[in-house]
Amino acid sequence: MTDDAPLTETVEQVRSSTGDDEVTVEEIACSVDDSGLLPLILLPALITVTPLSGVPGVAIVSGLTIALLMAEHMFGCRKLFLPRRLKQRSIDGDKLQSALDRLSPVIRWIDTHTRRRLSFLFHRPLIWVPQSLCLLTGLVMPFLELIPFSSSAAAMGVCFLVMAMLTRDGVFFLLALVPYGGFIYLLLQVLL
Repeated sequence: MTDDAPLTETVEQVRSSTGDDEVTVEEIACSVDDSGLLPLILLPALITVTPLSGVPGVAIVSGLTIALLMAEHMFGCRKLFLPRRLKQRSIDGDKLQSALDRLSPVIRWIDTHTRRRLSFLFHRPLIWVPQSLCLLTGLVMPFLELIPFSSSAAAMGVCFLVMAMLTRDGVFFLLALVPYGGFIYLLLQVLL
């Protein structure tokens, strides 16, 4: 993966794996396997941000995939492991292609406006903050299936955090924390 456009390259790798037929999670994973686990975490989050999150089961599969992959990433795994049932889940190739087409301009904009800044935020122990948030968000997403399109908001948080980790842009990382801070504030207002 190149440093100048990591997100665009990831989307193009996935686009090359799509066709008119069903595309499995395993096929998508294989298309970006050489790039590490972060692009694989970004993909289900990007899919869930689109209107595909309204399809029953998408938030559950995406959330569990995000949680499993982030756990593997946090433990330093370089090889992908997913349960067979999750690998065999599929999505319509045309719908995936349409979702990628909608996301491409945003992804290109992010690639052109991000650069390595505040890189100390991407070293231990600070890197555990975005990693832990992604893991927890992935674990919560299956429960958000009950509230229409709420999983899209959660997936957006994961997208921002993973994009920050991929581009090593500390400013983007700090901006990605804003929605989580707002959620914690609202939660405290309800509980107190």
